[in-house]
Amino acid sequence: MTGLSPLALREPFGRLPTTDLYFLNPLRALRRSAAGARMPPPRCLAPNVYAIGGTGVIVRYGGEGDIDRLRRAGMRQLVYIIDDDIAAGADDKLLPARYREKLAAFAHGPWRTLCDAADIVIVPGAFLAETYGAKARILPPAWRDDPPPHPSDGSQVIDIVHLGTGSHASDLSAVAPAIADTLDAHPHARLTLFTLAEPPPALSGHKQLRISRPMRWWRYKRALPRMRYHLALYPLADTAFNRARSANKLFEHALTGAASLMSPNPALRDAAGDIPGLFVEGGVEEWAKQLNADLTDPDAMRRRTAKTRERIAATAPLQSAMTAWRAILAETSGLNG
Repeated sequence: MTGLSPLALREPFGRLPTTDLYFLNPLRALRRSAAGARMPPPRCLAPNVYAIGGTGVIVRYGGEGDIDRLRRAGMRQLVYIIDDDIAAGADDKLLPARYREKLAAFAHGPWRTLCDAADIVIVPGAFLAETYGAKARILPPAWRDDPPPHPSDGSQVIDIVHLGTGSHASDLSAVAPAIADTLDAHPHARLTLFTLAEPPPALSGHKQLRISRPMRWWRYKRALPRMRYHLALYPLADTAFNRARSANKLFEHALTGAASLMSPNPALRDAAGDIPGLFVEGGVEEWAKQLNADLTDPDAMRRRTAKTRERIAATAPLQSAMTAWRAILAETSGLNG
């Protein structure tokens, strides 16, 4: 017998990416620093619900019962962490129907209760912060790993990847013809997709396409820093939901050593600064042009990876999130290290 509750045994495997990227990663780093050496570990009271000192934390999905649970536990401050525009997602016809229905049920139910009850709402960027007004605090997504250099194994193969989930399927399909044409023109390139669904029709059956199974978050976050790619793609349609997305894909791409090629949104522009060649400012024709340019000039991808690593080191997202959490916990909890 371990003496651990079923929740304690299950929680690491059912944890949301949002929980690690905006709460537990910076909190672990803070507690290992001199500033947070006396800080206690957070307690998980329910799925997506945590308590530390006098601060209660609810991540993405929750409800009135979770608010009551935290108040009964003596929490004097409620922090709500949300990294998507829930209301916009509920109306976004480009999202998979089941995901859209989940967002709609949440938007028309517990979401507003959580927004009203929260003292602080943590969001990943200024665009989403407008929804929550004075309650909003902007924190970057924070990984614990440092990004590696661009792969240099001497192979002639150029490995391309799309790390998107099912919510990105329509965005990928829109530029799939450009990707297929680029693969045809560059037989030394190969593309990896992580999906259980059929690939976009333009890529279906392509001899340079590899399909990998998607991973649960607990496995993905461990596997990603061991993956290596040369180029990582992140097309985004210009929708309200996509405009509110975080900059996390920039960091995920960097952790594989890949150069990013992505559609811009406000959080990505802010995180990336002025890295040359990063953003595709147009539709499928511009994607075809920039993909061909990268595969024709691998040094351009290598330079972009180096610039991204420099930008991440300069902006220090993990340190920024640590600093923000120290201030949040000190406001009413007295947890100031």
